[in-house]
Formats: sequence, structure tokens, C-alpha cells
Amino acid sequence: MRARNAALALALTLIACDGPGNVGKPTPDPTLVRDVPWLNGVLPALDATGNAVVPDLPVYPEIASGEIDVGSQRIDCTPLAQVTFSTGWFDTFEPNDPSDPTRTGLAPGWASYDDLTKYSFHVPGDATWYPGLAPGGTNTFDWAWGLPAEKTPGPSCNGVRNDWVMHYRGGLYRKWGGGVSHAFVDPVGKYCTLDKDGTPDNDFCPPTPGPNDLVDSAGLPVGPRPGVDYQQSHGFFDVSSYDGIAFWARRGPEGFDRALVIVTDKFTSSRLARENQKFCRRYRECHTKCLSGSPCSPDDPNSKTPIYRCFDPKQGPLPAIAIDSQMDLMYPRCGPSACTSPQTYVDLDFDGDQCRPYSFPANDESGEYCFNPGDPPPPDRDDRCQDGWQVSVPLTPDWQFYALPFEQFEQVGFGKRAPYMDLKSLDTIAFGAVMGWSDMYFDNVTFYRRKK
Repeated sequence: MRARNAALALALTLIACDGPGNVGKPTPDPTLVRDVPWLNGVLPALDATGNAVVPDLPVYPEIASGEIDVGSQRIDCTPLAQVTFSTGWFDTFEPNDPSDPTRTGLAPGWASYDDLTKYSFHVPGDATWYPGLAPGGTNTFDWAWGLPAEKTPGPSCNGVRNDWVMHYRGGLYRKWGGGVSHAFVDPVGKYCTLDKDGTPDNDFCPPTPGPNDLVDSAGLPVGPRPGVDYQQSHGFFDVSSYDGIAFWARRGPEGFDRALVIVTDKFTSSRLARENQKFCRRYRECHTKCLSGSPCSPDDPNSKTPIYRCFDPKQGPLPAIAIDSQMDLMYPRCGPSACTSPQTYVDLDFDGDQCRPYSFPANDESGEYCFNPGDPPPPDRDDRCQDGWQVSVPLTPDWQFYALPFEQFEQVGFGKRAPYMDLKSLDTIAFGAVMGWSDMYFDNVTFYRRKK
């Protein structure tokens, strides 16, 4: 076991040496590439027919030394007596029919991400990416998209079985980390629909703007200009009647021992600033060259408008991948296409821009960003979005209950300073990991009120 763990540690830190002697050339573990085909800076493995290899079901590769996770050994339910929970948003990650063995738990509307450290990974991917979760074209999950949950014991304080939890694993992160995020209104139509009398069906749903309104209840423009709709949803929750965010969490034995809980509002959200940028300015990083070192090649050399992606045409044509988000992770856009977005999520603020290098005047930050000659440069920290409101919480190997009051959340300081946290326009929540290995479990995520 000791020798096996040492070998796993070597493979998962992805340091293997080619040729005679130590030439210092790192290569990724082939097994990891097949388990996580969107491994950063690595092209997916191909099968005999030239298609990208994707695992049928989510795989959670071992991290660090490969220590086995024995699970939570104890649970303290006493804090639940002090709070009540939202019934309209309560993510249990269980199937709608837990008694049906063919159904898979899901975190609807949740997505995973990381900092693009070369050879690092994050799992799981979206449920729609795994063929085994849609055998014969019929999904085993209850919503159109989201992170597949893992079937493992979760916390239970009422005797009801809890079989599915949201599990995020990844690393080794050397920049800023990774995590999972959820726009509250996703999937669209799940939470804020209107009853027969025209009123919202949940107490966190803001009023619908009238036909002649130019701004919504948060003061955001209802469209980029009068009479024109946004390309994407700008929905949000009004949680001003709640006291904070509640959830259960734990970590694996070798995951980092803290997590960031982050929420954004109208003052800090890049999503709500799309096509208006009223309260903060957006910026978009891009990459003209490929992290994998592969050529930046047109997907269809015969097309007048090809999409340039990271792949080597000498190895064969670009594999066909129907889902845009999966294709963009496995074969990232680059070069002339670095600032384009898929048709399923058009971004008019940057589509068609050039990916150009830029160094900020203070010389403390530089990179490649989407902007054209003559355009204003990317915003500096005093103007940019995404410095959301966050709290750092400790994680232990046992399930712990957290009830975080909104007044504990603070900005970090890498974006525009907001005058206050606007609880009438909360739009996104994220659980973030910092540098190192991450192995985080979450369950029963919701809003709470303190009992009087």
C-alpha cells in the first residue's frame, strides 16, 4: 500500500520523465487523461475511430497520496433547532424520486471551474457530458443540465435517507484555485414562475418589470436599450427577508481545510453587467496560444468562418462533440477565435474582439484580454466586476452545518468597491477552493432565517 500510494502521488502530481536520465520533461498520466479528458493543457485521448475518449460515468481521481476517504464519523444536528429554511430553494441533490434506482442525483444549474493550472483537473463535468448518464438518449437525471451528484451518505437529522451529495475534487492548483458555482435562476424556469394570479411562486422572486419599465426592481436596465432584450438571462433573487446562507459541508482527508463561500449582487456580478455594465465593468481574459502546446487550428479548413481550436490536424480531424461547453474545455478556442462564444451563450460584449496583450499601468498584472484597437482598455481593480462577497469557512472530514449571516460577507479588494451588499439582487453563489488540492462535499444548500 505504501508503494502504491507513492506511485499514485507521482502520477497525480504529473511529474514523469521521458528518455534516459532525468530530462525534466513532465508528461501527464494517461489514466488521468482518460478519466478527465478536459485536463488542463492536455489534448484528450482518442479511440481507434478518432473520437475523444470520455468516461461513461463521473470519475473522481485520487489526489495527493491517495489516502482513502472513510467518510464522516459523526454529525451534530443541534444547530438546526435555531433556524428555518427556504422551501423554494433547497438543493438536496437527490433525484425527484429517490426510490427509483435508475435515477441519478443532480445539482441542477451548478457548474465547476478551475484556474487553468497546467496539468490540473476538476471534476465532475456537466451531467450531459457523460454517456452513461443518458443511455439510449434518455437522461437518468431530472433537469436539463447541472453537476452530477455522487451517491454517498450525506447528513441526515430526521431519519430520512440522504444518498446523494455534491462532490468537487481537483488540483493541484497553483494560481487561485477552482470550485463550483450556481446562478440562482438556473436552470431557467425552475424557481421563479408565475402563479395563475400572476404572482411569483417563491418569496425570493422579485417582481416582474412592467411593459413600460426601463429598469427592474434592482435598478438594472431591463435590456441593453429600450425595446431590445438581453441575449441571456439577467434574473436574480430578492433574499432581503432571509438572514443568510445555510449548508452542510465536509472535506476528504487530503483536501484543503477551508472553503470560500461567495455570492454576487448587482454591484459585483459580471453576469448582471452583461450588455449594460451599469454598476461595474466586465473584462474577459483570453489565450492566443494553446496551453497544451498544440497548434491553434481551424475546425473546418474549408469554412469561410472556421472556429480556431487547440488541436493538431496532423493527428486527424477535430473530433465531433455536440455539447458546446464540453468542446470548449476539451479543445479550447484560441487565436482568432479566442474571444468568440458559443451560439448557446452569446456574449455581445466581447464577441468579435481581438485577443490582445495588455499590462496594467501599475505593472502588477498583465495578460491577454478581449478588446479592439481604439477601445477602452480592460478595467483595473477599481472598476471591474467579480469581487463578490465572501466568507472563508473551515472544513473537517466530518459533516458540519453552517449558517452564515449575510452581514459576515465581505469583499476581498480585487474589484470595484460596492457601497453595500444588495440582498434584493443576489444572482450567484459559489463554493471556492484555493491553491493546493481540493476535495469538498456539500449538501442541503439553502437560505435560512433565525427563529425568533
